[in-house]
Amino acid sequence: MTSLGKRILTTVVAVPTLFSTIFFLPYNHYLALSFLAMITVVLASMELKTLYTKAEGIKIHLPAWTTAFLPLAQWLEIAYFPQLPLLDLTVVILSLTFFATELSVGQHDDFSKTLSRIGGASLIIIYPGLLITFIVRLISLPHTSAFLILFFLLVFGNDVFAFLFGMSFGKNNKGIIKVSPNKSLAGFIGGTLSTILLSVLFIYFVPGIKDELTIVQAVLLGLLTSISANIGDLIESAFKRSAKVKDSGNIIPGRGGLLDSIDSLLASAPVYWLLLTLF
Repeated sequence: MTSLGKRILTTVVAVPTLFSTIFFLPYNHYLALSFLAMITVVLASMELKTLYTKAEGIKIHLPAWTTAFLPLAQWLEIAYFPQLPLLDLTVVILSLTFFATELSVGQHDDFSKTLSRIGGASLIIIYPGLLITFIVRLISLPHTSAFLILFFLLVFGNDVFAFLFGMSFGKNNKGIIKVSPNKSLAGFIGGTLSTILLSVLFIYFVPGIKDELTIVQAVLLGLLTSISANIGDLIESAFKRSAKVKDSGNIIPGRGGLLDSIDSLLASAPVYWLLLTLF
């Protein structure tokens, strides 16, 4: 099977599974989706640790599984303890724990790589750890299922249409961004316009949502979600270039690693959540 065929097959399987989880398993404050976020962040953290080691030659001693506490804390805060800043406390505890561990680990190289290890651990705590909590945070919004579906629809739609427009019209306008020379101007424009259109159509036709957002707000939601999704995709490319690898892993057929598939989600989730909160 070709890479394109694997990519399509993965999308056909993954997207309906994700949407079904949202639609049919909203119980206990979308526990199933939050559990999926916990699994995802652990696997993504493992890939990022590997990338960091290859790029910097530094082994990060922060266990990847500890990042699962971040989406868990966010879910607990929303579901049961809204009066407690559980997520903030979890970030602080993870950071202080790693700092304390570094006091012992750093002795082995006379603390010459302490800043590098601290930087790597902090990166993992923030990306993907903290960023994925904004997906969990969407469960606190009204019309939760609809807005969750819209988020994934916009990000996946941006990716798919950017790919299609790039394949069809991007042959002579590639290389506009050095970090990802295969990306084309046609892909960026086509993906962004398609994402805006998807946002407007969804807001207009889905019952109840039309009363929550105006057309102008829908346009802004699509535009800024698309821009932030592209930033997420590009910064992941920068990570891989730094580590001199093509993919962050090989867990997903046709797409590479898990980070290769969720980079856009991680970067756009905070923007999407913030816009809906402001609107």
